[in-house]
Amino acid sequence: MSLSAHLTAQLDAEHDASRRVIERVTDSMLTWKPHEKSWNSLELATHIANLVSWGAMILTTDELDFASEAAQNWKPPTVEDVGGALEVLDQNVAQVKGILGPMSDSDLETTWTMRAADQIYSADSRHFAFSRWVLSHQSHHRGELVVYLRLNDVPVPGIFGPTADEQEM
Repeated sequence: MSLSAHLTAQLDAEHDASRRVIERVTDSMLTWKPHEKSWNSLELATHIANLVSWGAMILTTDELDFASEAAQNWKPPTVEDVGGALEVLDQNVAQVKGILGPMSDSDLETTWTMRAADQIYSADSRHFAFSRWVLSHQSHHRGELVVYLRLNDVPVPGIFGPTADEQEM
């Protein structure tokens, strides 16, 4: 299996899991957050949806330099509701799959760097950067949102199998 096909299969699985979790966020939870330093539920759902767009950046650029003017001026998308977060997620997945699909293994072996001016945070193959900064990063924040659901007594959907909530249903 090519690296592109492997990453696409992983992206599809993460897309499905993220969609199931984001869909469970209720209107009453949109502004709820567990701590003053935390994002509210809608901000976190939107961040999860937007993380996929990092894939387009990783696949089409050589680096992300947080010290650059472009990075300094970048603003994440904002949405009004869960439907908006799901729209961002679906659009980002479609865009990234369109870029990823025709890429060769050699394309995905080239180096992608994350830095702030001279300080390098990581310099890895594109496929590793994609796995780390898109797939694993999305999974991490989705786990946070699952905790938000649990703390608000919202049934948690299965990601790697049924949850206690689904077994009771």
